[in-house]
Amino acid sequence: MTEFVASFLHLESQELVQYLLRETGHQQKEKVSPKDLLDYLKLQYLRFDFMSELPKEARETFVGTAPRAMISFHDRLVATDVTLNEPRTKFSVLHEVGHYILPGHQNTLYVCDRKGMSYGTHLVFEQEANQVAADLLFLGDRFDQESNSRPISADTVKTLAFRFGASFEATARRIAERSYRDCMLVCFSNTSNAIIDAPQNLQWHVQYCIPSASFENKFFQKLTSGGVPEDIYAALSVEGRDIDRSENVELSIGCRGLAQPARFNAEFFYNRYNVFCFLTPADEM
Repeated sequence: MTEFVASFLHLESQELVQYLLRETGHQQKEKVSPKDLLDYLKLQYLRFDFMSELPKEARETFVGTAPRAMISFHDRLVATDVTLNEPRTKFSVLHEVGHYILPGHQNTLYVCDRKGMSYGTHLVFEQEANQVAADLLFLGDRFDQESNSRPISADTVKTLAFRFGASFEATARRIAERSYRDCMLVCFSNTSNAIIDAPQNLQWHVQYCIPSASFENKFFQKLTSGGVPEDIYAALSVEGRDIDRSENVELSIGCRGLAQPARFNAEFFYNRYNVFCFLTPADEM
């Protein structure tokens, strides 16, 4: 087997992803196998409690956030924190693989925290590693074919999340990013710091927006204000309610360049962390 040497490659990240998936036989796999990728790259893998095992000096650098994963180039080692659930563990491993294969990312050690691995990170190297992780997780363009043949909906999020072994949030983001149709994903986070999980104590604000290319071209790039109606959250947060049991309302939103507000179907769904909304033009429903 030819050893992978990232510093010798001068390829775009998508080309690196396709190469790695092809060389590890993922054309025949239903889901990405982090183990196969690690074995091909000759990287070891461990799980441990970062906050108890890392040196004190390293722990003190993570103020207000928590380390999730690391890669040591010298030791050829990838590690993830034991507290992560399965989808986050998988994404974290793929994130570190991204650091390993991307030219220019070679370093002695990366310790990546929740903030750095989030969608909204401003760190370029972390953004690039996140992109590789997502491309590996969703098997290159295979996800695009699947998602664009299905309705843009919470039900599709659930179906494809299970099919690709991804989190609901990562799947919803990918649907919006890769859609050929007009749609936007809006993520709302709770900024109230409420102790009691009740609608009147929660303040949902826009955390981020992901428009499809055509949606951004026709309508707008992001929402600057707005929240989750109390009655919508009350319905979504009923104990035992699954993510695919969404709530739909019609909204009118003013758009630059349009004389009248445009009408959108807004489908709200909830993963027990954040509330999400798919916006699609009402006249296309």
